[in-house]
Amino acid sequence: MKKIKFFIAAALCIAVFASCKKEDNSSSNNNSSNNSSVTSVMTSGSWRVSYYHEGGDDHSTDFSGYTFTFGSSGTMTAVHSSGTTTGTWSKDDSHNEIHFSIGSSAPLNELNSGWTVISATSSEMIFKDDGNSNEELRFVKI
Repeated sequence: MKKIKFFIAAALCIAVFASCKKEDNSSSNNNSSNNSSVTSVMTSGSWRVSYYHEGGDDHSTDFSGYTFTFGSSGTMTAVHSSGTTTGTWSKDDSHNEIHFSIGSSAPLNELNSGWTVISATSSEMIFKDDGNSNEELRFVKI
């Protein structure tokens, strides 16, 4: 009878320990995962700027008529009735950031910065300027 109780207790202990899952809360792993997700979201389809605020001022309409695409190789394109502008984008896993470099004239040059990833879903991406917490950029899927 003692052996049966011992085996039952041992089996219960094994079941309890086997059901435990170690969680990894390290920020570097979370940032890498977020940026991998952002990359797949960004590179799927075309986007438009739905919201661009700088210092409390709404500049969203400055981007009216622009369509953005992001290539998996780090290229980006802004198409407007006035022409096409190409640039680059890159991700910084260690800081959960995306960096844009596109054009030297307004309004596209406003995007030339590092942007902290706030969220990225299949329909919307939200960024805050990494050096200016009052600057926010949102893209929506077209």
